[in-house]
Amino acid sequence: MAVTIVVFAFLASTISTLAEKVTLNDVLFSGGYEFIDLTHPYDNNTVYWPGHQKFTFTKKIENIQEDKSWYAAKEFSAAEHGGTHLDAPYHFLQTGDYVGDIPLEKLIVPLIIVDVSSIANDDANFVLYKHHLDYLLNYNSGQPCILIFKFGWSKYFHDRNKYLGIGIDQKSLNFPGLSVEVAQWITTSYKNVVGIGVDVASVDPGSVKELAVHKILSRAGLYNMENVKLDRAIPDHGCTALVMPMKIAAGTGAPLRLVAICPKPKPDNF
Repeated sequence: MAVTIVVFAFLASTISTLAEKVTLNDVLFSGGYEFIDLTHPYDNNTVYWPGHQKFTFTKKIENIQEDKSWYAAKEFSAAEHGGTHLDAPYHFLQTGDYVGDIPLEKLIVPLIIVDVSSIANDDANFVLYKHHLDYLLNYNSGQPCILIFKFGWSKYFHDRNKYLGIGIDQKSLNFPGLSVEVAQWITTSYKNVVGIGVDVASVDPGSVKELAVHKILSRAGLYNMENVKLDRAIPDHGCTALVMPMKIAAGTGAPLRLVAICPKPKPDNF
């Protein structure tokens, strides 16, 4: 009996030691997870807010050196707010955080996708209200997290006029967005939410001028992610977001590389 107890104690100790040696790398690269890029590339076709500096290479060096080796270097110019990008709270709040102030604890967090594309139904006038979400937005683990709303607009990203809903006057815009009601609901009822994302050009509907949703979210200390690339299916929960903006110290916003780490779906049959 004593021998059996010793053996079990040894096995328990060995298993505990092996468990302690399992690293994050072991988990992430076990084959059970996939890395999904939620970022539109930056090039001549990247969508920027009308009147803002578009992405452009201002200088290009591409040549073969005297030793026959290749050398290339480029310089670029672009507005902070264009393409897949992050809005810092300072964007609409004088005392808010700059991009460079946002801590990593708010940038590597659980990701929740709120797919309202079937409700928006390709309607550029669609505005999201609380009654649309009563049966959708029911996840609140208490952990810091981000919410990304999918309106189904990523498919239009390469058609700037359609994506922004640019009117005949070339001044008015028209695309879906969040209502003030939803912004207030999130900031008062979901204190664990640190950032909001959308697959359109603004968290506010394109037709509004006062940008009240931006102001509400900024006052609550949230950052925004706009022009998120959502052109494939993403689990509504269970993924981790890597929110990696260019660390512009005093930036009101910055180009963003947004990645979701998601469990790979298990096959239905074998």
